[in-house]
Amino acid sequence: MSMPQFPPADEILSRDEAINAILTSIAMEEAALSHIINAEGEKIQYALQHIESGKCCQSMCWLLSVNDSVASLIDQITDLQLILKSKMRIAANLVTEKESCEDKSKPSKPPCKPCRPSKPDKPVNPCKPEKPHCR
Repeated sequence: MSMPQFPPADEILSRDEAINAILTSIAMEEAALSHIINAEGEKIQYALQHIESGKCCQSMCWLLSVNDSVASLIDQITDLQLILKSKMRIAANLVTEKESCEDKSKPSKPPCKPCRPSKPDKPVNPCKPEKPHCR
């Protein structure tokens, strides 16, 4: 599988091309994060396999420092995941907006104008323009 090619930064993209590039970049970031998480797991496995049994205190301190390092990186990855999730929602909304615009074959009726009630205590239905108090 080859890496996707992005257009030069100064090239003007169509809406579809831009959305596709955004989705591709999110997927690539997700793949990179999965490799980083895997490497952190291997780091922990290495640390556990190489604990010196005769030097329990030193080994435990070293193991705790490895654990703190991994925990810190996972916290940062979690923050990045939230950003990627937000990016994905925005891109998905762009796709959904485009599809809903294409699905509409005829223009929709504009909403009613707000009405001014003739009496302030009487509720008015703003979608009945036949009333004399509506414009």
